[in-house]
Amino acid sequence: MNRLAVHQSLVHPLDPLRLIDLVRETGWDSLGLHIGAVEETEPWWTGGAGEHLLAATVDRLLETRVTVLDVGRVVLEASLEPDTVHRAHGRVLDFGARLGAQFVTARFPEPSGSPLGATEMADRFARLAEQARPFRLRQLLAAVPVDRPDLLDEAVAVVAPSGGGLVLDVPVGGLDADVVTAGVTDYWEHLGYVRVDARSLEQAGEASAGQLAVLPPHVPVVLGGDQACGFLDVDRGERLSRLRTLVDGMLEHPRARALRETGRR
Repeated sequence: MNRLAVHQSLVHPLDPLRLIDLVRETGWDSLGLHIGAVEETEPWWTGGAGEHLLAATVDRLLETRVTVLDVGRVVLEASLEPDTVHRAHGRVLDFGARLGAQFVTARFPEPSGSPLGATEMADRFARLAEQARPFRLRQLLAAVPVDRPDLLDEAVAVVAPSGGGLVLDVPVGGLDADVVTAGVTDYWEHLGYVRVDARSLEQAGEASAGQLAVLPPHVPVVLGGDQACGFLDVDRGERLSRLRTLVDGMLEHPRARALRETGRR
């Protein structure tokens, strides 16, 4: 079974402790957290307050059997030197390891001049890989649209040399299932996880069924989105339960659906 996760940004300003309880109550498995480089949540994890929140979050995870899938965000600046005092991305790596996360997500900074070349991008990503390795975190480049094979090819050239992966972004709305199938089958060995846009999924409803039917069972699915901060601001429990059902429908193979609906093999 695919591991299903909810990103904290969807329920902002709920803190991780309340999100863990919500995730457990609505049938999800895991959560994703922004530890650094995001102004809405970085103060939560800073200084003594951050250490207290970390300890409380670990306790709640152990009590509920909810897990942390990924932590972020690391911005791949030109001088990504080891952060041994954990003031910036070092804190993301350290807290990610202590929370039991599997992945750390990274992005390149917004371009201010000439675009970065492929070699420079791969070198920066490799520096993160080297620093993440002692923390047993796999580095992922986030997030690459499933309907842009040109960007997917560029992303693979960045992540493959250092053994990293990518976050495959599925916008759901207006997307043919064949496009998703092609993205999954052509790039499966580089997938960290698939991110499903919560806003689009809520709008698409049952029309999204089967879009992820070919996704291998070891690849997690995360509910999130770039413009989704605070999207689930009301009726969070009811909506997360509904979205959990819709994600399950996206993963259901047509043959499994036919058997479920007809009861005949």
